Amino acid sequence: MKKNYILILTILLLFGISTEAQTATGVVTGVSSPTGLALNGNDLYVSESEGNKISKIDITATTPTATDVVTGLSRPDGLALNGNDLYIAESWDNKISKIDITATTPMATDVVTGLSSPCGLILNGNDLYIAEAYENKISKIDITAATPTVTDVVTGLSRPYALILNGNDLYIAEYLGNKISKIDITATSPTATDVVTGLDGPNGFALNGNDLYISEYYGNKISKIDITATSPTATDVATGLYRPYGLAINGNDLYISVYGADKISKINLPTLTINDFKTNIPFRLYPNPSNDFLQVSGLRTKENYKIINILGEEVKKGTISYEEKIEIKNLTKGLYFLNFEDGNTLKFIKK
Repeated sequence: MKKNYILILTILLLFGISTEAQTATGVVTGVSSPTGLALNGNDLYVSESEGNKISKIDITATTPTATDVVTGLSRPDGLALNGNDLYIAESWDNKISKIDITATTPMATDVVTGLSSPCGLILNGNDLYIAEAYENKISKIDITAATPTVTDVVTGLSRPYALILNGNDLYIAEYLGNKISKIDITATSPTATDVVTGLDGPNGFALNGNDLYISEYYGNKISKIDITATSPTATDVATGLYRPYGLAINGNDLYISVYGADKISKINLPTLTINDFKTNIPFRLYPNPSNDFLQVSGLRTKENYKIINILGEEVKKGTISYEEKIEIKNLTKGLYFLNFEDGNTLKFIKK
């Protein structure tokens, strides 16, 4: 217990150390106008929009090489993983398709058609939220339905491209509005409110704790905001990119699809985080912050866990597997750590 306490205090003291904007390093080149990114363990899936395919790279390889996963798509953009299913926004065919990433030869099957240039995707349970860029709206479908029906969530946006969830808040990159807005997905009639304005073509997201990383396509840079701030201000993280697009986080590495340079780059995040006491963590917590429960994406087997408070005290333990929930409604408000038996630890906030 004392060991946990010392470790947590050490990390909390380090939390918040930052550096100036940095230069991205190359990971792999020769990808064709990369857009959406999705991580599954060590595999980084990439939408190659001009190549009309999904490829993947092993981010642990000394010299990563992109290999084809599925071809014959139509301008793939946003990606979302749900277990073994990879959902793909095919922007020119105005549809969402999916593949089984465990298949020897994955084949894309239609999930829903009749959309209007779908770009960003994000899952919340069984609900797949879709940014329909040319209809200036966010819609959603139930992926468990035999024939999914598209329902509008919020309209009147300005070319929405990217989506990310934090608890009940859905953040939206409004590409032509040069801003980030958000809605409460639990509201009966969600209304978009501005979070930060004055950006330069925002079109990609990654969330790390309270820091929301943003691709600014025309600004040729990555910036970030603190979503807990009363009036968030964008600060530069990496500059000198050429048309950055999709973002994905693995540990302290931020992966960037650099659309204009046909490559994937990465930077080491300037803020030390408590996503993982180890590297290459395959798990992600959602919703976070949360009132009632937590779910863990990326689980493949049953995992034993403990929940530890900031005093290093164990407040709950159990076993969780894919699609199960951890109930936290009886915890008091504050910061906690979800510790798995193999040493992986994630932080979360009980609202």
